[in-house]
Amino acid sequence: MESKTPIVNPAETATFFPERRPQAQHTPWLTWIACVACVAVFGGLVFEPDHESWQTLSKWGYLPPDRIRNGAYWALLSSVFVHIALWHVAFNLYWLYKLGAPLERAIGSIRWLVFFILAAVVSSGWEFGLTDTTGIGASGVVYAIFGFMWMARKRFQGFNESLDQRTIFWFVVWLLGCVALTLSHVWAVGNAAHISGLAFGLVAGAYVVCERRRRLFLSGLAVLVVCAVLPLFWAPWSADWTSYEGVRAHERGDYRSAVKWYQRSLRLGQDKVWCWSNLALAYDALEEQTHYNEAIKILRGIDKKAASKIEVEIMESKQK
Repeated sequence: MESKTPIVNPAETATFFPERRPQAQHTPWLTWIACVACVAVFGGLVFEPDHESWQTLSKWGYLPPDRIRNGAYWALLSSVFVHIALWHVAFNLYWLYKLGAPLERAIGSIRWLVFFILAAVVSSGWEFGLTDTTGIGASGVVYAIFGFMWMARKRFQGFNESLDQRTIFWFVVWLLGCVALTLSHVWAVGNAAHISGLAFGLVAGAYVVCERRRRLFLSGLAVLVVCAVLPLFWAPWSADWTSYEGVRAHERGDYRSAVKWYQRSLRLGQDKVWCWSNLALAYDALEEQTHYNEAIKILRGIDKKAASKIEVEIMESKQK
């Protein structure tokens, strides 16, 4: 029987920063470049007619989950430079420069670049694994820089000037406040990015400070990175990932596997109309009339138009 097309879219570890002797001040070029990139992307989005559509956001580096899982892994880094609200980009720019500049001066530009990239991957990857989106903005990286400077402030001169008690207080309050606002459904915040970024910075800082336990902290960094990258390829707890696997199985003609993935996605809370529509298509391809009738009946009870659309699509396909 001719295959029906599924509905695709639902609604380093390396040696870190060994101790360095004080060196002459130099311009933190990479910090400046990162800040300019944030401003450039924000400016580009401002002049877009529909700056919150996936088409526009993808153009500037914030991609939907299906594209990321299809190989656009660089989105874990590019999403860091994307901000939609003025207050958001202003807030992150301030702290990115205030903390990023002294960090770059202390550890050097090359190590700063490695730290920045890994912090972006960790914060975006953990957010992606837990929420099916990388999140937007440099907050996760800022928290990583804060965590590193907090942990290593006794090793590097100048960190204490940037991290006074008031700054530490507000970073902790903001972190806990964002968690509280999210749990109370007042405001959805990328808490996974904040917390994982902070954890990465703290562990990296501990690696520098605790020389006798560097292997332990290096292992911790490796775990953070691996757990950030893993959801790109395997995330059975995710409704989005199971949906993606269902579509892949459907497209290659493995309808039995597609049914299993759609059912799992449904149990995990995926959009019911999307799931039952694809289940109906898969059951029809398997010529399992009883299951098909049941799926159409359930779909009709949820969305009559969606059920009619599937029936028309199947009818037209059989007439070809």
